[in-house]
Amino acid sequence: MTIDDRALDYVTGALSPQERDTVARDRLSDRQLDTAIRDWETKLAPLADTRESPPAPKGLFDRIAQGVAREREAMAGKTVSPFDEAEWRVLSPGVETRQLWSAQTFMYRCEPGATLPSHVHTDTENLIVISGDCVIGGRALRTGDWYSAPPGTEDLDVRTTAGCVLLVQYTA
Repeated sequence: MTIDDRALDYVTGALSPQERDTVARDRLSDRQLDTAIRDWETKLAPLADTRESPPAPKGLFDRIAQGVAREREAMAGKTVSPFDEAEWRVLSPGVETRQLWSAQTFMYRCEPGATLPSHVHTDTENLIVISGDCVIGGRALRTGDWYSAPPGTEDLDVRTTAGCVLLVQYTA
């Protein structure tokens, strides 16, 4: 099945719940799949609802306004940065990064087959695989795995087969 076929099946609801979850997870680290899904959503949007909408239930606007007010109160002073709306910076071919809450905390998005540049750790590197797979020095890491490398050590071979999203924090 091609990327375009997977995207179309995802957008049209032709996948089982498990397949849909898999595609939703895969699109986080596969920019081509994510782009194909967005393209199909754009192409099919005019077909989404061509019939006249029924009248809104009584009190709907008030319930929506109350929900928005509750959210504003709950989120006051807090920050949310949606994954798909973030500003990503290209680190190397197939690898993008974004800084999170500090100058030492980053998220990496790696496309399938991507390789991270070799590097020597000047600080302790703590890495958690958020989704996908990551191979470091021949050791396969999966979703939820944690890896820590002390200062002075070197990562020569960091790659992904299926693509991944990594959370990395550096500490002195």
